[in-house]
Amino acid sequence: MKKIIASLILALCLALPAIAEGEANAPIWDHGDNVASLSYRNVNVYRILDHKDAYVVLYQKQGLKIGQAVLPKKWAKEQPRKLLFRNKPKGMGTYMSVFYNDGEFYKVILTLSPSRLDAVWGTVPTGATVDGTDADTLDIEY
Repeated sequence: MKKIIASLILALCLALPAIAEGEANAPIWDHGDNVASLSYRNVNVYRILDHKDAYVVLYQKQGLKIGQAVLPKKWAKEQPRKLLFRNKPKGMGTYMSVFYNDGEFYKVILTLSPSRLDAVWGTVPTGATVDGTDADTLDIEY
């Protein structure tokens, strides 16, 4: 009998804090005032063509369509940086993450192999002009 009463008291002591907190432990999406201003989209990258002033990225759009984005090289040097490179783990494909802050372009991260010998790298043909090398924003279609 003493063991049963001790077990009930212990169970009540353990359950009271959980009951008392109630909505304090509610999921984060239930609170309307706790919304992040940053959002992002990931796209698979087929090719990255190197130009003297920019990188031309050929990426996968919805379905089998291919999109093109021009990423000025100056973005990797200016502060705050708008263009970042990240090494991809083995077995993972090359992809691009485009970040937005309150719906406006914030920065882009290319996740790729650190070796320029990777098949994803190429060069823009000699004499070809690339529009958008002086852009301050990135508008891509998904």
